[in-house]
Amino acid sequence: MLKVKLRHAAALALAGWYALSPPLSWAQSDTKVFTDPDGAFSFRYPNRLIRCKKNPQGNYVWDPPENCSAYHPTCDELADPGQTSIACFAYPRNKFTDTLAFEAATFSVEVVHGCTTAKSCLAGPAEADKDGTTRIHGVSFAVFGVGEGGMSQEVDGDVYRTFHKGKCYQLGINVETADVATFDPPARALTDADRHEVTGTLEQARKSFRFLK
Repeated sequence: MLKVKLRHAAALALAGWYALSPPLSWAQSDTKVFTDPDGAFSFRYPNRLIRCKKNPQGNYVWDPPENCSAYHPTCDELADPGQTSIACFAYPRNKFTDTLAFEAATFSVEVVHGCTTAKSCLAGPAEADKDGTTRIHGVSFAVFGVGEGGMSQEVDGDVYRTFHKGKCYQLGINVETADVATFDPPARALTDADRHEVTGTLEQARKSFRFLK
């Protein structure tokens, strides 16, 4: 089980990119719709995102691994154990083939089984500070910054939680990078423009999330 560590400054930086960036225009012809198998929710995601599927042979391993898996989990269990990822979509890694520093970036939707009340759900992951609230299609979500570091790699993300129809739903955007100095020669660091492109694309899916029942 991974121990969650708050990376508050990084989370605020991600939030700043979202807030300061102009709205991204995207036509429905450039997107697809994911609908929860139980019909509880749906969201629209850009075509360039890659759908990740759980590999039954390994914990924290998602296929295709070159886009959906990294040293730290990006599709599940970063924030809390005992959660089920219903959907996970990754930004294509080959966008940054000129730098090994970019390892994975995903948007995911989970149900956190250990949170059976609104209070426990909205309290957020352990050791995470609340970064406020936001509304997505009329539903209030509590926002938290989470992260994990180790072996010269780190994953930073934002978690959005709401308690709906007796379940704790969690939306997550996670970006994993490696220390550029670990490579010989050193890898190119991601620029603000790079991160805007990645997180902005994942945010399109997050902002389109809606409950169907």
